[in-house]
Amino acid sequence: MVFARHETFYIRDGWLRKGLKLVNNRGFDFLKDKDAPEELGIGKNMVSSLRFWLQATNMVEKQERDSEFHASDFAEKITQYDQYFEDEGTLWLIHYNLVTNKEYATTWYWFFNIFNHKEFDEETFLHWLRNYTITEGLKIAESSLKKDFNCFINTYLVESSRKKYISPEDNINCPLRELRLLKKTDSNTYRLNSINRNSLDPLIVFYAIKKWQVENDKPLSITISNILEEECNAGKVFNLSYEDVIYYLEKLQKMKMLTVSRTSGLDAVTLEDIELEKVIDEYYREKSELR
Repeated sequence: MVFARHETFYIRDGWLRKGLKLVNNRGFDFLKDKDAPEELGIGKNMVSSLRFWLQATNMVEKQERDSEFHASDFAEKITQYDQYFEDEGTLWLIHYNLVTNKEYATTWYWFFNIFNHKEFDEETFLHWLRNYTITEGLKIAESSLKKDFNCFINTYLVESSRKKYISPEDNINCPLRELRLLKKTDSNTYRLNSINRNSLDPLIVFYAIKKWQVENDKPLSITISNILEEECNAGKVFNLSYEDVIYYLEKLQKMKMLTVSRTSGLDAVTLEDIELEKVIDEYYREKSELR
């Protein structure tokens, strides 16, 4: 688990795409090179931040053959279909990878999977995050937790809410704000928004459910409660209500991705045995047909 490795910089538009291109051409270790800032057109501390975000969003992963970081299969799949990271589904997939990465993006993981507060202020956020680190047996400086709070807010807070308190020179967009997950309700309070069903595609929801099932070695038959309540499942990572989950399950059943049985008090969901990468393929194939 790590905190404040982002050098106080949130993800900026174009960073992940440019970083991946550089990793593919020069290798991940080049990001430690003195020439990397000039190559990327950003400052030295921003390069260090970019190295962190590439890991936190699972754009790079260590390969067993040489223990070095290379572009992940996920990153290659995204660049195959959406090389400029413009599709909304791409942003949801990046969000999913970020908030399920307990090792590198601990605060982001904690917020969506553990925190369980829809409305909060800085004091509440830091109090419960501090308690979480204590429970996990970690001793983290208060300054690091505050840096994570500020970076988290800047990752998701919609631009209209930020304009009141940011300087013009810092007005650089984080792509994940497009998901509109966080808003400011007054001068000190934030609210986690309900998702826009027109924004979050059913296949992205199925990908999250399926990945939870695979990574936790669960049978193909799970429950609605699993989807809603289990860490790293769709309900948590996308902030879905019970009504949202039912909506998506009905959509996915019509798409023959799963079967729902709600008779005799059961809430069984039987997933089709589909490879995860094929779910992403199907999503982008459908998107291309709509263009």
